[in-house]
Amino acid sequence: MTLFVQSIYLASGLSLGYIFLLYRANPLRRLPTSTVTVSFVVGMFAVVPVILIRKIVPLGGLSPAFSAYVSAGMIEEGVKFALMAITVWRFGFPDIAEPMDVAIYFGVLGVGFGIYEDFSYLFSGTYSVWESGDIGQFHNILRGLLAARAFPGHILFDAIAGFLVGRARFLSGGRRAGLILGGFLLAVAMHGTFNMIAVYGGTIPIITYICALIGLFLYLRRMAIAKSPFRALIEYIRGKRSDWPYTRPQVDYLFAEGFSWPAKPRGGLFALFPLVLSLIILYPVLVASIYLLERVAVAIGAL
Repeated sequence: MTLFVQSIYLASGLSLGYIFLLYRANPLRRLPTSTVTVSFVVGMFAVVPVILIRKIVPLGGLSPAFSAYVSAGMIEEGVKFALMAITVWRFGFPDIAEPMDVAIYFGVLGVGFGIYEDFSYLFSGTYSVWESGDIGQFHNILRGLLAARAFPGHILFDAIAGFLVGRARFLSGGRRAGLILGGFLLAVAMHGTFNMIAVYGGTIPIITYICALIGLFLYLRRMAIAKSPFRALIEYIRGKRSDWPYTRPQVDYLFAEGFSWPAKPRGGLFALFPLVLSLIILYPVLVASIYLLERVAVAIGAL
């Protein structure tokens, strides 16, 4: 039990930092913590259908590329996209007021998935050594696993794809479908490439790849901020522009939750306090529940 709980909190440490940075990615507005928390929890539960699919569908013994891009990339991103479609996609205004909101929610969903995946690696990778009582070897293995799992993978795959999905959220017809499909294929490609480099490339290539993904995220973020209705509203009030190319009136954005201009956006650690508190108190219960569901999924798959 001690190792179980220790693995839970070790897995959540860095991820909380990633959530904090993603939560503050929009300098103009802070998203409601209630919907951020929902996105995080949905991401954690996405692990269960992924495990069930892998147990039901025989995908073992195939090429490394197939494993990276299909068994990992396509299945995991497919499940996350499906759950995003029935949760994040259905958020209304002002929970979703611009495309970047979807990118942030989807990135947080990816963190939730990654946290449980990290826990699973830490717990299963150290359990046998913990049971044998070899504390020195246990710490060596634990340090190696923590270093390997520290790279922000899922958050980047889904946040970057979320910019395309976010644009689709405000469109209709063929352009919407094309952007959603493009976002999915992009997430699969990024995920599969990450796995291939992590296994065969070594430390320097994976760090280079992560830096490239971070650079792409920052570029998409800058483009999204430039087209933000909240930025347009500020310029409109200041008299720097006279046009208003959005369907909703300015007043809707002016009083949208999380937008506090001319003051700085409220937020930070205090705004994320409900999420942090839920992780500290309810997180072990949530992980234990998903762990039990995972065992049930494994048993069903074995039938």
